[in-house]
Amino acid sequence: MATNFFLRTLVSSLGGAGDRVASQMRGRAASTATTTAVAGGTNIQVTLTAGGQAVQWFTEPISAAVTISGTVTPNIRGSESVGTVNAAAGVLIERCDNAGSVLSTIVPDTVVGLEYGTSESARTANITPTSTAMSVGERIKITLKVRNAGTMAAGTVLNMYNGLNTGATGDTYIRFTEDIITDEVIEINQYQGGGTYGYN
Repeated sequence: MATNFFLRTLVSSLGGAGDRVASQMRGRAASTATTTAVAGGTNIQVTLTAGGQAVQWFTEPISAAVTISGTVTPNIRGSESVGTVNAAAGVLIERCDNAGSVLSTIVPDTVVGLEYGTSESARTANITPTSTAMSVGERIKITLKVRNAGTMAAGTVLNMYNGLNTGATGDTYIRFTEDIITDEVIEINQYQGGGTYGYN
């Protein structure tokens, strides 16, 4: 069974300033990361705010050993401020130890789809990873990038994530072919008087 890891606004248990959670549960409301594109840029890590903190997403520790070898499918939603920015989505996926230190590369820096448009839309790709055996206690690290699609110019790139609904704003995730089990713990809050649970 395939596994989706949704990029969330929740702070990772690792506790770093730009460390967020890659969760098997969707978010409640879409959020936007804003990255400054620069003239001649080729590979810029996505930031939470323009010129601000670089961000990366970590799964909780793997609780059952698994080998990642099947197709990896990113679904990254974003846009560029104007068409002349010439920016595309990119992704880097790595295997880490429980402390977040990189052990190996699962998917190297890869451009995902065509240039962004000026309205939010999804960019996808089917990527063959480096076959990677993951042990109990290791994590997957996901880093979004702003890549050039032609000659990059100054402007901004918006990446929407933490969305609630499939195919809608913020529906950014990475799909792995394998069934990946983690020690994920998500705080569950009960709505007042409703008996319905939501995820922050």
